[in-house]
Amino acid sequence: MFKSVLVIGHIRGIRIEVHVSWLVIFALLMFALSAGFHQHYPDWSMPVVLITALLTIVTFFASIVAHELGHSLVAIRRGVPVRAITLFIFGGVAQLSRDSESARDEFWIAIAGPIVSFALALAFSLLSAATTAISEPLSVGLGWLALINFIVAVFNLIPGFPLDGGRVFRALVWMATGNAQTGMKYAVMGGRLVAYALFGLGLWSMLALGNLIGGLWIMVIAWFLLNSAEASGRHFDLSQRLQGIRAGDVGNADIPRADQSTTIDQWVEQQVLEGGNRTCFVTENETLLGLVTLSDARRVNRDVWPQTPVGEIMTPSDKVIKVTPDTPVNELLQLMSERNLNQVPIMEGSTLVGWIDRQRLLRTIEIHLELEA
Repeated sequence: MFKSVLVIGHIRGIRIEVHVSWLVIFALLMFALSAGFHQHYPDWSMPVVLITALLTIVTFFASIVAHELGHSLVAIRRGVPVRAITLFIFGGVAQLSRDSESARDEFWIAIAGPIVSFALALAFSLLSAATTAISEPLSVGLGWLALINFIVAVFNLIPGFPLDGGRVFRALVWMATGNAQTGMKYAVMGGRLVAYALFGLGLWSMLALGNLIGGLWIMVIAWFLLNSAEASGRHFDLSQRLQGIRAGDVGNADIPRADQSTTIDQWVEQQVLEGGNRTCFVTENETLLGLVTLSDARRVNRDVWPQTPVGEIMTPSDKVIKVTPDTPVNELLQLMSERNLNQVPIMEGSTLVGWIDRQRLLRTIEIHLELEA
């Protein structure tokens, strides 16, 4: 199966991964930087041009990881878990497991990334000056890194969500009003204004300057920022409205069960075809032994279904993701999305007390929100 994300390592327990879209910006930067070096430094040989461009770009993306690590390490220190840092076509993103619980935490987590980028810009600038007499390609590459890190820091401080500046702005409004929802409202509004301004800049660049590719790229970034701001606002609003709802409130106590000795043929005939259940929890008394799905059955030759017990094809209990009745629905939604889960058992200790599937969860949440409204 094709994977869109490649894990390249871990730092302090944080997964570092590269999205396939990152290859696009890597290729574009490699082409642009090589062409720029070749044009401005014609005395450089082509191998020197290509090696300098390659090392500079790799260091630049390492700088993006450092920027996101700034956010991540501050978040961890303030009690907000971080799952991963992902490099993709528009840069990088630190995947925090939940939102900050205070405006002060939000401020310091948000501002940490630009501080790291400013520090890198200063360090690369000093190194560039120090290596001028040693190696021109090295000095030029370091100078480019100083400039691009400075641009990254400044751009990220623009006060529009989801940029770091938007998060800082959100935190400041939150501090001033004592209301996180008000902070998010104005941060999303700022994100819209930034996106509209970039749309205008891109259009001007295309029509007035004749810079078709550059203008189009600016408009793509604007589209991404606008969609991210709107999606962040909707997610925050949903999270606020779902507060207080637990897994036990939306779970299904009617559990499709089977003994581990039940054959695949029996299970499919009695529960899948007749009951419409694509999932079955393999139990002994009330204890969960494992989970079997129709996908597991389809991987087995149908000729041996009558002789194969579900206990042989099930996912063992220790590998099944579980929640408790008190698990907040927000966390449950996030868990199912991140792990691509279609069903989750609800456990009290070792006892299976209910379960939830993705469709039922979304449908039940919709009903809760309608009742609340």
